[in-house]
This record gives sequence, C-alpha cells and structure tokens, in this order.
Amino acid sequence: MNDKYSKWMFIIFPAVTMLLGWGLRGHIGGGPFGAMIPGAMVALSLGMLLKLPSNLTAIIVVFGVVGIGLGGEMTYGQTLSFLRDPETMWWGVLATTVKGSIWGMLGASVLSLGFIYNRLKSKTIVIAFLLLMFGMLMGFKLINEPMIIYFSDPANPRPESWGALLLGGVFLLAYLKYKVAKDDFKIISRFTLFGLIGGGLGFGLGGFWFVIGSALPKEVIFKSWWKSMEFTFGFLLGASLGYAAWLSRKELKLIGKENNKKTANLNIYKELGLTLLIGVLIYWIIPQSLEPFVDAASAYDGIYTSLSRDVAQILINYSFYGFVLVLVIMYFPKLAWQIGITLTFCHTAIDLVRDNFQEIQANSPLIAAFWVVLITFIVALLTAYFRRKNNIKRSMFLLLVWSTMTISYLAFLITGHWNTSGLTLCEIFCRQYFVDLIFTVSAIFISWIAIKKIGETSQGLV
Repeated sequence: MNDKYSKWMFIIFPAVTMLLGWGLRGHIGGGPFGAMIPGAMVALSLGMLLKLPSNLTAIIVVFGVVGIGLGGEMTYGQTLSFLRDPETMWWGVLATTVKGSIWGMLGASVLSLGFIYNRLKSKTIVIAFLLLMFGMLMGFKLINEPMIIYFSDPANPRPESWGALLLGGVFLLAYLKYKVAKDDFKIISRFTLFGLIGGGLGFGLGGFWFVIGSALPKEVIFKSWWKSMEFTFGFLLGASLGYAAWLSRKELKLIGKENNKKTANLNIYKELGLTLLIGVLIYWIIPQSLEPFVDAASAYDGIYTSLSRDVAQILINYSFYGFVLVLVIMYFPKLAWQIGITLTFCHTAIDLVRDNFQEIQANSPLIAAFWVVLITFIVALLTAYFRRKNNIKRSMFLLLVWSTMTISYLAFLITGHWNTSGLTLCEIFCRQYFVDLIFTVSAIFISWIAIKKIGETSQGLV
C-alpha cells in the first residue's frame, strides 16, 4: 500500500507527543484526570497520522482520555522508593513493570475501542464498561485489599488498585472477544499487546533512573529522576501505540472512509452550556456527593454498609467518570471535541488554582471557581471556533499542546522557579530549567511536525 508517512513517523511523533503529555501530567495535573493529557495528545497524533475524519478522531480522543486516565488511579510513589534501596531494587523493578504493563494494556484497549466505536452497538459499549467496573471491584476485593501481592510499603500502607485495573481489563477484553467481529478484535488485541509491552518497558526501564540517582553522589547537579522516569514511560508507551497504529493502518484507514461524513454543528450556546454542565458534574457534583459518604461509611461495619461503600468507591473511581464521558458522546457525539480538549484542559486549571492559590481556595472558593471557569471558557471558545474551521485535527492538537504549556509556564512564573540568582550556568540548565526545557523543545518539535510534516490536505470534517 502507498503510505504517506513512514513507520518511523508513526513511532516518533506519538512517542514525543506522549513524552510531553506524560511529563505535563505530573507537572500541572496529577492523578487520573492529569493522565487525560497524554491520552488526548496521543489519540490526536494517531488521528492525524492515519488521516482519519475529524468526527471519528474526536471520538478516539475521548476514548484516549478515558483509557489512559484509568491507570492514573494507581499509586506508585512508595513503589518507586524500592528502587533506591539495593535490597529491594528488583522488587521495585518488578512492581513498576507490572503497573506499567497494566496501565498500557488497559489504556490501549479502551483507546482502540474508539476506532471501532461506530461499528458497535450502544448496548455493547455500555456492558463493556459495566464489566470493566465490576472486574475492578473484584480486583479490589480479591487482590488489592487483602494485599495478596503488595507493591507499596507495608509499614505505611496505601490503597493499591493495580489488581483492580488488571481484572477490569480482563473482564473488558473477554467480553469484547465474545461480542466484537474478528477483524475488529484483531485491532483491539494488537493495541492491547503493544500497550502492555510499551507500558511495561516504559515504567520498568524508566524506574532505573532512580537506581542511577541513588548510586550517584548527593551533590550531583542533575536530580530530575522522577521526571526522567515519566519522560521514558511516555516516550515508550507512545512509540508502542504508534507502532500498533502503523501495523493496523490499512484497517484503520478503511474505518476512516466508513466514517467520512460531514454533520451539522451544535448551536454554540448549547455546546458551551452542555460542556459547562458536564464539567460541573464530573469535577464537583459527583465528588462532593459521594466522597463524604465513602469516608463516613468506612467507620461502620455490616454487609449492607460494606456493599454500599464498595459501590460508592467505584462511583468515585475514574472508571465511572470515564463511563459518564462515554455516555455523553453516545447521546451528544458533537460534544466529543469539547470533552476531549476542554475537559482535559479544565483539570489543569483546577490544579493551577488549587496548588498555587491555596488561601483563595480555602477562604474564597467562589473566586477560585470563577478563575477556573474563566480560563477553561477561553479554551472552550477556541475549541468551538476551530471545530467549525478546516484543519480541525491539527488545530485541536496545537490548542491542547499550547494551552497546557501555558498552564505550565504560569506555574513556572507563580512559583518563582524563574529565579536563578546564585546558580551556575550548568545548574540553571541541568537542574533548574531541565524539565521546562524538555517541555518546550518537545512542544516545538511536535508542533513543527504537525504543521510542516503532516498538516491536513483535505477539508476538516466535523
């Protein structure tokens, strides 16, 4: 077949894109909502490389933010500490490899569902996510809560969820194997396999930065071992997903042709209003309603209380939030870009205000909320504008990259990180600004590829 882009373009572009997204995830947005950033970015990069219609790419972006976001539920701070001690180093390597494999496996499985979304019945998608959540509940109860295999510090235990995500992924894949056409499941299984490999290698090998750091003298200038791990994780997982897309390019381009239909836009007021409503639901109503119940129920015993608590824990888990986002695009598919871009960005604005303006957050929550809504509204307006123009995928990609980079720069200025008094040139570039330089160089590089090497020659389809 006549390929416009080489295999290496399919590997390098998603790899550097996810390197940036993963680094930003730990810098301007943590947890599963922060993991939406690399999920959205890598999905956009694949849609651009495959030249898929914009309406299909928007759906894939939503499944990308849901799939990659799921792994953000895992705790791994204590896991990484094992790597610093020679006596526990290999246990730490095993743990990071296992957690990275599960993250990549489940993330890639859900992401790949976006490609075949329009070939599936709504009932199939709903049942798949319900089984994912049921499998997670079983994983919590059978593996994580009993600590049958525990990858954190037993002396200072933290709740783990890798077993939950593993069983959730198994239930999801088993059901899809039964329900999805053979050729379509081949796409899912290929992405799943390479996600598992890329995630395992990314986190497993990335963890060795901590081994190196612990072996070096304390006065060494370079100390960004955590970010180096995240960059490695993102790069290798992104490369593996890009390679899976390249191997499946013939089938995916055929799917793209099936979905090459132009649809009318939503009224802009309805689009922005629904986006605001969904954002409030995801980031405020559900957490504020259910998290206090889970905390209160933890103090009581009894079968009904325990069962209610378990169900509520799933409802405040990112798997349920992701399920809600998928339900939204099932009923309002024209909101997919707003969910994939605006709501992904929104949590970075929340983190910016929460982390850097704690006094305002505590004393004047309405003012804090106002700034979050205002900043997010700008991105929502730009998303609405670009989805009505040509070159939609490229515009959305650049919008997401540089809006999140703007949050990173704002955090840089607010925290006084720009102060270099008393530092040598080497300390400035190898310690103080290392992470910010990697961000900036990566963002410029992938923007250059998007504009000069890929672009869009056809009219953008909404």
